[in-house]
This record gives sequence, C-alpha cells and structure tokens, in this order.
Amino acid sequence: MKPINHKLARLAKLLTPLWYVLKPFGPQKAPTQPPSSILVFDFHLIGDIVMLTPLLQSLKTAYPQARLVLVAGAWAKEILHGTDLVDEIIPFAAPWVKYKQGWGGIVSCYHLVKQLRQQTWDLGIEVRGDIRQILLLWLTGAKRRVGFDFTGGGALLTDVVFDDGAMAHLTEHHQRICEHLGVWQTNEKYLPFLKLTPTEQAQAQDIAPFIGFHFGASLPLRRLPRAEIIQLLSKFQFIDHKLVVFLTSDQSDFDAALIELPSKVQVKIEFWTGGLREFVIRLSRAKHFYCMDSGPAHIASALGVPSTVFFGPANSSYVRSIGQRVEIVSKLDVECRPCNQVKCINQVNQYCMVGLADGVDPTSSS
Repeated sequence: MKPINHKLARLAKLLTPLWYVLKPFGPQKAPTQPPSSILVFDFHLIGDIVMLTPLLQSLKTAYPQARLVLVAGAWAKEILHGTDLVDEIIPFAAPWVKYKQGWGGIVSCYHLVKQLRQQTWDLGIEVRGDIRQILLLWLTGAKRRVGFDFTGGGALLTDVVFDDGAMAHLTEHHQRICEHLGVWQTNEKYLPFLKLTPTEQAQAQDIAPFIGFHFGASLPLRRLPRAEIIQLLSKFQFIDHKLVVFLTSDQSDFDAALIELPSKVQVKIEFWTGGLREFVIRLSRAKHFYCMDSGPAHIASALGVPSTVFFGPANSSYVRSIGQRVEIVSKLDVECRPCNQVKCINQVNQYCMVGLADGVDPTSSS
C-alpha cells in the first residue's frame, strides 16, 4: 500500500458501479502472446521517473521486440536520456500533478487519449493505482491493463496487482508489478539507475570534483530554513574542496546568505544554474551531495553519488531515494508528520527541520 488521496479514494469507491458499467466496453481478454507494444503511465515528478528505471529495464529485457512507450512529464526525456530504456516518451502534464491548468488540463487529457487510440496497445501499465490514470489507460483501449487498485477502478483493469495493505516504498510497488508480469529476476535488487552517454562522460571528466548542495524542493516545507543552511555550509570551512550550490529559479537572492558565512566558506562557494541534463552531468562528478527530499536526491543515488538527504514533513519510508550510498537525516519526535507540506501546523515553525544540520560530519564528504 502507499499513502493515498483519501478524498479521491472515497469518490472512486462511490463510483464503483460506474466502473462495472464501463467494463464491457473495453477489451475483455488479455492477449496470451508476448506483447508487441507496451504503454506505461507515470505522470509524476522527477524522482518518480528515476525510480521507474528498473521496471522499464525489466520490460525491455523480457520483451526486446516490443515497442515500449512511456507517457510522463516533459522532464522524463532528459532524465532517461542515454538509458535506451524506452522507444518513445510522450510528454504529458497531468492536471492532478501540474496544478492550475483549468479546463486546459481536461482538454489535454482528451488529446492524449485521442493520440494513444491511434495505435494498438497489447499491454498497458499504470504504476500508481490512481483511478484517474486507470481511467485514461482504459480509454486508450489497451488489451491488457495492469495496475494497483489503491483508489478504486480495479474493474477497469484486466490485472489487479496484489497488495497486502501494508505501507511500502514506491519501488516495492514497481517490483510487484514486474513480479506479476513474470519479468523480475528474484535475486535482483530494485535499484534505480541513470547513465551518461560517452560524450557526456567526456564532458564530465573536465569538471573538477566538488561537494554539492541543493536546497530546493517542490513544496515550501521541504526546504531547509535559512539558519540551517548557514549552519550546514559553515561546517565546510576547513574542507579542501569547492562547494557548489545548485540553485533553482526561485532562489535568485540566495547569494545574500553569503554575508552570514565565514570568509573561508565564501571563497569556496560557486553558485550553479542550468538545464536538467546539464545538472545530471555535473552532479555525476560530486564527491558528496547534500539535498532535500526532492528529485535531485533520486538523481544522485541513481548516479551512485554519495548523498545526504534531509527529510522534514514527509515520511522517508515511502519515498526516500534508493541506493547503496544514501544517508537519511530526519528527526524522530515529529508528531505532526506527515503534513500537507505547505502550511506548518507545529507550534515551532518547521520544527521537523530545526537541528537537522547538527549531526552532519563534513569530514565524511572529503
């Protein structure tokens, strides 16, 4: 099981009779032959696409002759560049992932279904158990439709993947889909990965090793308070490496924080901005990476970069980056976790983030 939108789940359950009314209008029998075309839905964010890589690899290995198409956010093309895991990526901004689209979001769903119905799909996979995405998958006319029934809509699937009801990490759900399809090697560990092309590897060799920091996150309460950032960076004044702070578009005033840092730290800091693929290439050269619960954390672990990830309002058990060199820093005594990650309800603002920098040992990065 995964954390779900309970309002959506209740609505979907109320509409269960409708799903059974719709069921006869879709393909009823799943093909018995290996698929020649596979459609995968994952409309969510950067980290979700990184975590999808072992599933895509398993499908590609099991069905090498099949055309594998991924429908995902526009960022998937840059994230998966060089992996050769899919034959095509169709960019799609789902209105329940990228908000404030208005009627344009509904229209985009219509155009997506219209585009996908122009092809025949032997196998369709929806990885999140989201009724909205299950409905879209059913509308594509995919002959075999595989997914979870977390928020209802199982009647629209040909295969409901078993779930024991216990909360589990997102990657465990992906692995269960692979096991259901019989494409998973039982002795394998589910480890996301990313690759650089040979040209990118050559570019990376021209980048001097550094210690990296990324303090951005998609939601406000996932970001370290300024005092914690100052404390963290100040710990590196005696570390003999360049410090690179990766900035997002909403951090243009970050250089003001330099005033509060020791001079030995100020001279080592380099601010970096650039495109997503450029970020992947540069990050591959980091000796250590300090970041928030965000997409960059998953990119770092998938590249094999040692990383320290700060968790505040979210429970790391379900969405943490997966890798052999990942350290999670999180407070244990946070009764209000998880929250909506937008408005803090604790008496101490961002209590879950206060003191996270205390336990960081900079010598482990050198």
